[in-house]
Amino acid sequence: MKRFYQAVQHFFTQPLPVETLGFFRIAIAAFALAQLLVLLPDWMRLFGPEGILPWQVSDALNTKNTPTLSWVANIFSAAGISSEVTVYILTIIYALSLISLMAGIYTRVAAVLSWICHMILNSTGHMMAYGVETFTHIALFYCMVLPTGAGFSIDKKRGKYKNVPGYLITLSIRLIQLHLAIMYCASGIEKALGTQWWNGEAIWMSLQQDQFHQFNTSWLAQVPIIPELLGWITLAAEILFPIGIYWRHTKKIWLIAIIGMHFFILVFLGLHLFGSLMILLNISIWGHHCFPRLFKKAFEKKSRKLFTTLVTVSTMPNDSSNAQEQILK
Repeated sequence: MKRFYQAVQHFFTQPLPVETLGFFRIAIAAFALAQLLVLLPDWMRLFGPEGILPWQVSDALNTKNTPTLSWVANIFSAAGISSEVTVYILTIIYALSLISLMAGIYTRVAAVLSWICHMILNSTGHMMAYGVETFTHIALFYCMVLPTGAGFSIDKKRGKYKNVPGYLITLSIRLIQLHLAIMYCASGIEKALGTQWWNGEAIWMSLQQDQFHQFNTSWLAQVPIIPELLGWITLAAEILFPIGIYWRHTKKIWLIAIIGMHFFILVFLGLHLFGSLMILLNISIWGHHCFPRLFKKAFEKKSRKLFTTLVTVSTMPNDSSNAQEQILK
């Protein structure tokens, strides 16, 4: 019992690199910004008042009682701002807050604004939302409540995260890790309760559906053992994830396996945003845990010059434009 207590204490108190939280914050903000840019050509169709799903219908089907764009538009209408302009204003605020979050400028405020804007957009387009919106929202929430600005941020360079205790950094990283581990395990157990993942039918049906069909995989019908093996590997990778990712002998294999699973989803099912987000989540939060030497070098070398330059430029007086141009050159 004493050994177990010591192991648990060590798990939650051992020093972990604060750069992991910074890497996590940058990865999530960069992904959310990339998603915005990808969807931007169809933005009004997705979130506009007369889009694919008009606000009147969307609000009627919304059961979460969370703010929507129509709710914000009603407030702005008192100032004579139209519904369309409201969408543009919120979108600009969302984009700027993500850029600020990525750079670590007023990190906490930027994270709160990003999370609120994402919630409003997600509530408006909830009928078209799927896993990528859920995980993005969860990740932005972690950026909001955890000290993610303590690593790789301009705020840190300015001295705003000097007194963050080490145990809080460790607890924050462990919280995200355990969330992912429990999520994979629960997902695997749910899959295992049926027969489709054991006999390969789930893999076969996913690859053949029109909405996911990317390549001609009809030949798998002649080799049923392949989808069966893929189903078994998926079940094992997810159900045993909490053990495999923390056991020092298997952690590297498990991280590569789970990234491989999401890469398969990205390529063969065409879920590019979802696959990319899950790969980023796993690399950012498990990367140093599984490949400490590789990530230690990246933390120490690759970010130092970038953030030193950003801080130098951002802290210069307003009348020193010539000097700023020299630095940027």
